[in-house]
Amino acid sequence: MAVTKTEPTKFLEGLCRNVHARTEASLRLIFAICQEQEDRGSTDYSVATIGRLSSDRGGPGAPAIRNKTGEKYRALIAAYAENAGGRKKKGSPAKASAAEGVLEGISDPVLRTRINLLVADLESTRAQLLAARHIAAQNAVLVLGDAPQERPSVVASGVELTAQEKKALATAISDKTMDHWAWTIDKLGRVLTDSGQVVFPAGFASAIRKILA
Repeated sequence: MAVTKTEPTKFLEGLCRNVHARTEASLRLIFAICQEQEDRGSTDYSVATIGRLSSDRGGPGAPAIRNKTGEKYRALIAAYAENAGGRKKKGSPAKASAAEGVLEGISDPVLRTRINLLVADLESTRAQLLAARHIAAQNAVLVLGDAPQERPSVVASGVELTAQEKKALATAISDKTMDHWAWTIDKLGRVLTDSGQVVFPAGFASAIRKILA
């Protein structure tokens, strides 16, 4: 889906509003790299190329730009490429995703970015529901007390995690995973994106730590 031509600097400033300082720095680095591509006469604004140049300078690489939290990076690259008349992608175009179908007919790049972020949140919620369904299938009953004096407890019916399953849980909240996705864990045990969006709700990280303990 093409992004409507827009003045790149204004679009950049719009994306930088109300974001984490690290995200803003990454956006400005990507913008500078796009400018350099234009200055040197290159028409290559593919994620692979911009990501490689960005990674060389300590910014987000191609995988980080392609993942769910990289929507703003992709929008900025697309907007700049559209304005400069360059190529956003290499090779054959990929099959349109469900999100792209929702965005059909929406030309405002800022609005497209916000809707894409909303779609990402919905996909995250779906993943949480699938995880909960998997736990239910293991015949485990989770009892949570509302009052502080009530002690939360887990009653399991013959459920024992394998070493591989424990490793998977540990990996889910590991520093490496948090850094890769630019996520953080707050004091409530929530997993948040660098813009403050909730990936997993309160108690997610603390619950995993208790299980592993």
